[in-house]
Amino acid sequence: MSSEHKRWVFIVDGEVGPDIHFESGDNIQRQALAAALSSDPKVVEVPMDSDINIGWTWDGENFYPPQ
Repeated sequence: MSSEHKRWVFIVDGEVGPDIHFESGDNIQRQALAAALSSDPKVVEVPMDSDINIGWTWDGENFYPPQ
């Protein structure tokens, strides 16, 4: 089992904000999160009870389920 510690900082309007860090390891969820954080993501708050999940798309205003 391999493990790699990774750290990202959030950039908000050009300034460093909070950070997130964890060991990516062999956990598939952590690997997916590491890949997402490394891809210059857009972070959008969604309701806790929403069905939005991996595979949905976002057009800048609305979310759409996979087709």
